[in-house]
Amino acid sequence: MVMKGSGTLRRTRIGARKPDFGTYHHSTPERSKRSRALVAQGFLEAFDMLPFSTGQEVDILDLGCGLGFLSCVCAKFYRRARVTGIDTFEHASLKDSSLEKANENARIMGLSDRVHFERGDILASDYGDRGFDLFVSNLVFHNLGRRRFGAYSRLLSWMAPNSHALLGDAFREGKGDVKRLSNIFRIEKEIDPKMSWAPYKILVLSKA
Repeated sequence: MVMKGSGTLRRTRIGARKPDFGTYHHSTPERSKRSRALVAQGFLEAFDMLPFSTGQEVDILDLGCGLGFLSCVCAKFYRRARVTGIDTFEHASLKDSSLEKANENARIMGLSDRVHFERGDILASDYGDRGFDLFVSNLVFHNLGRRRFGAYSRLLSWMAPNSHALLGDAFREGKGDVKRLSNIFRIEKEIDPKMSWAPYKILVLSKA
């Protein structure tokens, strides 16, 4: 009985673990949690616009995945998706980011069979030959400074004619990002999750 009880307690304790998706820079844990809830809601709205069913096998690349938050959102919505998250795991925009922690979060969420993380760099790696159906990113490109414009072009080169991209970022007025993106992509929708701290939007993109 004692062994059975101990085993039950151990399973309960493990099952109660929650993923730790980290704290954004210039933020707090609670504020980061609220921001992620709004982001998740915005991406779910964006998913509904795409030509993929929730039960379809979709290959997804999460650019700048951090600790795997958006990768897990994708895998939960698309129940048969294969999600690859790439990151340098070195940028200061997300505190204590690491490949090991991202993998642990996927395991805690029960998604490690369909969510895979690897080291990669948007500015140096090439993902054009891996046949991704959907590219997603959250709060990544603005951290690249002016190099983000080259990164937009790299993303376009990786996309097949039927691919889509969902970019969530702080698109500040006067920086020219949305105009630049509209010149090389077709912007199908702009979604505003009403973030209080930044001019955040999710852009639904396809090849022009």
